[in-house]
Parts: sequence; structure tokens; C-alpha cells
Amino acid sequence: MEDNVNDFLFSTGVKAARFETIGDMTEGLVTEAKLTQQTSLDDNTPLTWPDGRAKMQLVVTVQTTEHDDEDDDGLRRLYAKGGRYEAASGSGSSMKDAIADAVRKAGGKTLEEGARLRVAYTGEGKKTNRGYSAPKLYKASYEAPKPSVALDALFDD
Repeated sequence: MEDNVNDFLFSTGVKAARFETIGDMTEGLVTEAKLTQQTSLDDNTPLTWPDGRAKMQLVVTVQTTEHDDEDDDGLRRLYAKGGRYEAASGSGSSMKDAIADAVRKAGGKTLEEGARLRVAYTGEGKKTNRGYSAPKLYKASYEAPKPSVALDALFDD
């Protein structure tokens, strides 16, 4: 409980990875992955499906080599939402689908802490909502963490 209190008191928050122009990329080691409920861009209220179920997103924190200033620890958050989009320019898929495809392609069955994840902004989908930007399309690559060997296993006694 003390860790939670100190995290709350002293945490400045993790910066979101920025994908402003096609070609922008974030890469690093996965330190955390969790599901959270999506919120509205308009008023920050929790989003739900018509049947009342929460609209979820995958939030992945990666340790990068990016440092905007001397206080920047290099941690970046990726907010991976799903969706099926037709490309208007470039190629790719929703960030959720891009990450899932990368994990499968690497032979993985789950997103693991310590894995190397690279996500790139590779295209734009056709606009689906007036007043909002076109959905961004992504491609990802994934490398599972290297298994560690216990020190005792190195020596036969």
C-alpha cells in the first residue's frame, strides 16, 4: 500500500508516445500492459458499447531511449484501440491489431513484459466521423524476451 501512496504522491505520469506524422515510431522494452476503459475525447466520460459493455483499450508502457529533457525517464505509453479501417493513404491497421499481428508473427501467444515492441504510424484510414481526424494506421514488430537462466542451472554439483 505504501508504494501506491508514493506512486500517487510523486508520480508525474508517463508520457504518451506521439505519432504526429506518418513514419513516426516508438520502440522499447515492454514494462507494463493493462486494459483500461476508453474515454470520450469530448468530455472524458467512459465509453460503452450500445449494450452497456465498456469499450476497452490496451495501454502498453515501453522503456524507450527517447528523452525530451533531463527529467524524462524515457517511458512512453501506447494506447492501442481496435477498429477496422479502409486505408485512404499508406497501409496498416488499428494499433491493437498491429500489435496482435506482430506478437502472432513472432510466435507468441501473449504480450510479455521485457519484450521489444516497435510501433510505427504507417497510414491513415478513411474518415468515419465528421469533426474528427482520420484514424491512424500502424504496423508493429515484436520480439519476445530472452529467457533467463537461473544461476543454479549453470553449475552441476
